[in-house]
Amino acid sequence: MAKIILEGWNEGLQKVSLTKLQIDLLGKSLKESKLNVDYLLDNKEVIIDIENLDLANEFINEAEKIGVICKLR
Repeated sequence: MAKIILEGWNEGLQKVSLTKLQIDLLGKSLKESKLNVDYLLDNKEVIIDIENLDLANEFINEAEKIGVICKLR
């Protein structure tokens, strides 16, 4: 199992896009996705467990484009 770690965010973070990305790509609920964004904006690390390594890499690539600082563990 892979862990996606959302460590922080850059100026201009697209919050709505990050919420939508979690819903569309990872199948997260709207509530959970928004909560993850709120935690990130409060400078709290967010850890998302995911089974599919390719999907995790795709998520990280897309998240970085919209201003998220993240890594895969």
